[in-house]
Amino acid sequence: MNVLMSTTVFTGSKYYRMAEPARAVQEAGLGVDVTVTRGLSTTMVPSPDGTELVVQAVDAQGADVVVLQLPKTEAMLQCLRLLQAQGVAVVVEMDDLLSAVPYGHIGHAGLVRQGMDRHALACAREADLVTVSTPALLQEYASHGRGVVIPNAIPRRVAELPPAYARDPEELTIGWTGSVATHPYDLQVMESGLQQALDRTRGRSRFVILGQADDAKDRLRLAEEPTVVPWVRDVVEYTGTVGELFDIGLAPLRDDRFNTSKSWLKVLEYAARGIYAVRSPSAEYERLGLGRRARSPRDWATFITSGIENPDRRRELAAADREKVLAGHLTEHTAEAWVAAWRQARDNRARSRRVGAPASRPQAVLA
Repeated sequence: MNVLMSTTVFTGSKYYRMAEPARAVQEAGLGVDVTVTRGLSTTMVPSPDGTELVVQAVDAQGADVVVLQLPKTEAMLQCLRLLQAQGVAVVVEMDDLLSAVPYGHIGHAGLVRQGMDRHALACAREADLVTVSTPALLQEYASHGRGVVIPNAIPRRVAELPPAYARDPEELTIGWTGSVATHPYDLQVMESGLQQALDRTRGRSRFVILGQADDAKDRLRLAEEPTVVPWVRDVVEYTGTVGELFDIGLAPLRDDRFNTSKSWLKVLEYAARGIYAVRSPSAEYERLGLGRRARSPRDWATFITSGIENPDRRRELAAADREKVLAGHLTEHTAEAWVAAWRQARDNRARSRRVGAPASRPQAVLA
């Protein structure tokens, strides 16, 4: 079976949902040839009224299955239909609930107000199969029954880097990764909890943002501006930097539809790098079961402080979380699930061509 994966421009999604699954499948020797490409080769022609360009032809490059990551345009829907008309199975890969991107998020205007979320949903509805990272996304994008949850996983080479808990620094770094522009309401869930912990451990701790701070000082009610380390775009370099920089990792999430559908990736990255994590009780973080659950500002203050004042316990918990990643959350553990999904898509396309209608199959969740 030949699979062609057409990626998004977003480096994190491309890395975890396309490039690394492709690498894991190839390394596992599962009898599938996978090609990862940015976009598809198409032929465009003017529409009948001459007002726009439409897709006339798309090159599947000999693939049996084409995976479209986060398709959000009318042109991608046209590509999907043309590929299916050639007998090529199309998988739509979604790892965010685009319709629930909150107002204030930098992408809200394009994704919601300009209708990209509706194009994505249309593509998912016509796909031979939809792959997603969480059960909540499965309900949104695969209500037709042709969907599979394949959770995010970490490459072994990342999880086997020297863990953060192996260090013994005099001053511990409490860290958060991200940008307020894309997480406009998440930091506030800690309220004064972080500042309380910094006050209790003054001289032994500091707070660092890996990314863009913007007005984080006000949102976190901090006494001082946080230290900012510029965002690292390359994911391999980023995961290395996180483990070299953070001793305690924070993962606050506001309770809303967008975050409820998000995957467990941030806490998984912290755990893989041996970082003691404190996180919100989101559905996926709870399902993952790693990190310390913080439900209130008092919890945030208590667990952050404990991580600083009890180094042996911090190392013990971080090491246990890392072992769980190594035991069950590596890309090598999900490789067969990706192949099974692509084969299911191919079978659905073959069945659809025989009966002239989309084939429906039960939804599946890979635990």
